[in-house]
Amino acid sequence: MPENYTVTEVELTPNPRAVKFILDQIVLDSGSKTIEAGAYLETDNFATNIFALGIIDLVYCRENFVSITLQSPDLWVVFKDKIKNIIEADLKKYEEGDDEISSSILDDFDREKYPALSDDEKAIIVEAVMEESIRPALANDGGGLEVIEVDGPIVRIRYQGACGGCPSSTGGTLRVIENHLKSQLDPEIKVHTYT
Repeated sequence: MPENYTVTEVELTPNPRAVKFILDQIVLDSGSKTIEAGAYLETDNFATNIFALGIIDLVYCRENFVSITLQSPDLWVVFKDKIKNIIEADLKKYEEGDDEISSSILDDFDREKYPALSDDEKAIIVEAVMEESIRPALANDGGGLEVIEVDGPIVRIRYQGACGGCPSSTGGTLRVIENHLKSQLDPEIKVHTYT
């Protein structure tokens, strides 16, 4: 039985509703995991107890941190220690994250061919670019993103963790992601958020 996690640091994120709890060990070997109210197994004591507080919008796990987004930023004053205690008492390592695609497929990919791919193939390539360069940057702020669909030049994404509902995610961050995909794949790409 693995030992319990210890929260080594608590970081504020650009989203005032979200706080990132950095742990002393890995909670997920690869990818990320988003847990929403009601969408978890009853055997997951951590999720059960954290959502039992009745104030949490979502939980986002990646590498060695858990990012918790509350319904209101004012609640942190009251609940920060309680949430930290639940993480340390009940969190267990997750076996696998949500479906993510390895960025290694980019090694052999000819970027010139991107515009001619089917939308499904484009989605796989966009996913790989996100995994390679965008997700690690968002993870620094306790968040992430999910590629919802690719429809021709339109890429629809949904923010996860601290990035969801953060004021900067709809403006500056979105432009950075779009510019990165334009430079990496196709100058025609437009990125839209999906809520």
